[in-house]
Amino acid sequence: MHWIGKAWEKEDVEFAPKRKVDNRDSKQRPHVIGAFHSHKMNVVAEYESLTEWAFYSLLELERDTVRYYVQPVRIHVPYTDDFGNLKSWTHVPDVLVFREGSIPHLYQTKESPDDSEAKLKIIDKACERYATSHGWNYTVIYPKSLPKVVSRNIDLLAGFTKKRRWFESYAPQIISKLRFIGRASITELSQSFIPQYDPLLVCSQNEFLLQQNKFDPE
Repeated sequence: MHWIGKAWEKEDVEFAPKRKVDNRDSKQRPHVIGAFHSHKMNVVAEYESLTEWAFYSLLELERDTVRYYVQPVRIHVPYTDDFGNLKSWTHVPDVLVFREGSIPHLYQTKESPDDSEAKLKIIDKACERYATSHGWNYTVIYPKSLPKVVSRNIDLLAGFTKKRRWFESYAPQIISKLRFIGRASITELSQSFIPQYDPLLVCSQNEFLLQQNKFDPE
C-alpha cells in the first residue's frame, strides 16, 4: 500500500492517543515515563517505558515509516469472572505504524521474551484478533533485545532527526560535491567546505542525508 503523499486528517483524529501515560503502577512495575517531540509526526509523543522510547526512536529513523500513532486504539479483552459471567476490560496497545508498501502494523512492546503471564497471553490474542479484523498485522516486539551497538547507534542518530533551518541550503551543495569527488567519509566531506562553512554544521547535515539514504559515505 502507498502512504506517501496521503492526507492524514482522518487518521490523526481516529488514532489520537486513547489514554494518558502515567506511573501509578510504578511501585509494582518500576518504569520511566516521558515525552518527546516527534519530528516525523510533528506532535509530542508520550512513552511509558524505555522500551517504548527505544522503539519510537527507531520509527523516527526508519525510512519506510511514513506515519505512526502511539496509544492508538482501545481493545476490549474478554474474560470470565469467578461467577462465570463474561466481562471485559479495555487494553490500549502501544503503536500503530504505517510503512510505505505495507499494510498497517499494530505493535505491542515488551521488556523481554520471558513475559509469559496468562493475562499477557490473553491480551495478545485479543490484539491479534482486532488487528486481523481491520486488515492489519500484529506483532509483539522486544526492543531491549537489540544488540547494544544497534541501541547506541539509534540513540546517537535520534539527535539528528530534527531538520535544522539551514539544512535546505546545504543539502544541494553536499550532494553535488559528493557526486564530483566520489566516495568520501563524512569527516572528509565536511572538511572540504572550509572556509565557506563550519565543518561541524555540514557534518550534521551529512548525518541527516545519510538517514534519508541520499548518499552512501564510506
